[in-house]
Amino acid sequence: MTAQSEVTTRTALLDGHEATVALGERLGQCCVEGDVLALCGPLAAGKTTLSQGLALGLGVLPDQRVRSPSFALCNEYPGRLHVLHVDLYRVASVDEVEDLGFRERVGSEGVAIVEWADRFSTILPLHCLWLRLDHEGAQRRVTVWLQSRGGSASSWLERLPAPGPGCRWTPSDLAPPWEQPCSW
Repeated sequence: MTAQSEVTTRTALLDGHEATVALGERLGQCCVEGDVLALCGPLAAGKTTLSQGLALGLGVLPDQRVRSPSFALCNEYPGRLHVLHVDLYRVASVDEVEDLGFRERVGSEGVAIVEWADRFSTILPLHCLWLRLDHEGAQRRVTVWLQSRGGSASSWLERLPAPGPGCRWTPSDLAPPWEQPCSW
C-alpha cells in the first residue's frame, strides 16, 4: 500500500451461518472481472462459509460443493465469472505461493477468493477487498477494509452491499490485516 492510499474500515455483526452465506452471495453479485477478495480470521470463523456464498453470488451452481481448498490449495469453479478459490493456510513460503502461479492468475482472471490471505499479504494486489471474520458469541463480526488511492475511490467503496436485512456497516478503527500479525 502506498502513502497515497486511504483506508476506510467498516464492520457488522452477522447472525451466524446463514447470514454469512447471504453476505457472501451479495458480495459475489457485486464482483467484476479481476476482483480479489482476501479473507482472514481465526480457524472456523466463517471464511469458507463466506466463500460458499460468494460462489453462489458469482453464479456457481449450488450442486458444485464449494469446499475449503486447504489440502488442494486451489479449487476452481465455473460461474458468471470464473472462480479461483485459494487457501494459503498450509503454504510454507512465498516461493511456494509463486510456484502455484499465484501472481499470474490472482487478480487477472475471473474472481479470486483467497483464504488466510494475511499469511502472505505482500503478494496480493493492492485492489483487494480485505475481509476479516471473527467469532463474537453466537454471531460473527465481519470487518472490511476499502482503499481509495490518490483521491479517487476504489470501486468497492461504491459497490459494497449492505451486510444484511436489519444490519448495517459501522465505522471501525481495527488495523488492516496487512499491518497485523497473521490470524493463526
